[in-house]
Amino acid sequence: MDNDRIDKILQDVLKEVTPSEQEKQETSAILDKVKSATDEILKPFGFSHLVAGSFIRDTWMPDKKEFDVFIMFPKNRSREKLEKEGLEIGKNIVKKLRGKHRIAFAEHPYVRANVNGYEIDIVPCYKVDSALRIKSAVDRTPFHNEWLSKHLFPKFIPEVRLLKQLCKGQGLYGSDTKTLGFSGYLCELLTINYRNFRMLVEAAAKWEPGKVLINLEGFSGFGDIDYLHKKFPKQPLIVIDPVDPGRNVAAALSPENFMRFIFACREFLRKPTRDFFFRKPFQVDVEKLEREMLSRKTKFIGFSFKAPGIIPDILWPQLRRTGKRIRDMFEDNDFRVMNRDVWTNDLDKCIIFFELESWSLPRQRKLVGPSVFSKRHTGEFIEKYKDKGRIWIENEFWVAEVKRTFQEVRPKLKEILTTDEKTLKAKGIASYLAREITKKFDILQERELISHARRYPEFGKLLTDFFEKRVV
Repeated sequence: MDNDRIDKILQDVLKEVTPSEQEKQETSAILDKVKSATDEILKPFGFSHLVAGSFIRDTWMPDKKEFDVFIMFPKNRSREKLEKEGLEIGKNIVKKLRGKHRIAFAEHPYVRANVNGYEIDIVPCYKVDSALRIKSAVDRTPFHNEWLSKHLFPKFIPEVRLLKQLCKGQGLYGSDTKTLGFSGYLCELLTINYRNFRMLVEAAAKWEPGKVLINLEGFSGFGDIDYLHKKFPKQPLIVIDPVDPGRNVAAALSPENFMRFIFACREFLRKPTRDFFFRKPFQVDVEKLEREMLSRKTKFIGFSFKAPGIIPDILWPQLRRTGKRIRDMFEDNDFRVMNRDVWTNDLDKCIIFFELESWSLPRQRKLVGPSVFSKRHTGEFIEKYKDKGRIWIENEFWVAEVKRTFQEVRPKLKEILTTDEKTLKAKGIASYLAREITKKFDILQERELISHARRYPEFGKLLTDFFEKRVV
């Protein structure tokens, strides 16, 4: 391990990701302006507010100008009134700031504003006594702020920035359902636990999925690994929320991204370069994509449809769930799927596509049935298949030969999708997607997928990553 080289790289990265004094002053001025406007709008209500986010803790990155304002409602307010009054208050704050706004949705609607280039989420929440008594997920944030104010010491701030930038450079920053990576809060907790970036990276290089537990508050009851796996199933990294022991802060982190982070840490220690922290500018090479797609001698097929008007955090899981369900239906019909992926621009286009090992099948299909020693199952098998083709015995098992309904994958995909909304949902297609697919969909094969990569650079990037995907 080249310690001097690592230190030099970290110093250089830190210079690049630490906001300048001018940026800090500009941000401070915006914060003061927002607080003043919020105080004035809230005065008639008697409500308090809280500004949250990395700006408050000085762990913010120069490329991310955003923060949250939480409007603290009395806990006896109905959810309906909280939502209605919260939106009205948010709109009035934005109007006072002469910004622009739109309504966004999470657990409940809130106002997302743009003021002088800063993204500001104005979120109504309940003012509760404890994070254990929250009425909505956002109620927990004020307690995060309070806990971090006591534990995130100034010496940790540059270390947090290094960790965030490493995650950004690896495409792992963000706990949203598109990224499935590391949230800013998780980066802060990991830094507090390991004390500095170097120690964290050295520890992470040795992590194993399902065997890492971070319990900063030392809550009791987490010593049994079997209990943890039941409480947080299939979650490779467990970081107990210091304000809520029932929550894993790393719950959004996917197993794939957990392993990608481990191998990035190992490689950085083995051969350190600043490339680990900064992603190279990307330009889609459509011709190269086409050559790669055709040279594999597999079959690509997918479909596109209009994006439903829902937030990305709902849309991405529905896309992935639908892709998995259609893969299962392909494989139930002997069309073997090598890989699959989904994409949306969140505005007007969704694509789900598959790479298949087999897409053209023989007319006849062989089905292996029960043992001849099973009288009841033998009778059922014979009754079911006797009029559909030949039936014989191999070793001790009954075997039937039947005609396939679908020999080609394209007609099968068309059959899956060409139906009404209720039937699509019954097949396992996610609800919001089913509604749009019922209206219109287009089947895409190699040529159409390449055409979309040319038209939508972000899809081209996803397709490029699809071919270049590797962890080790």
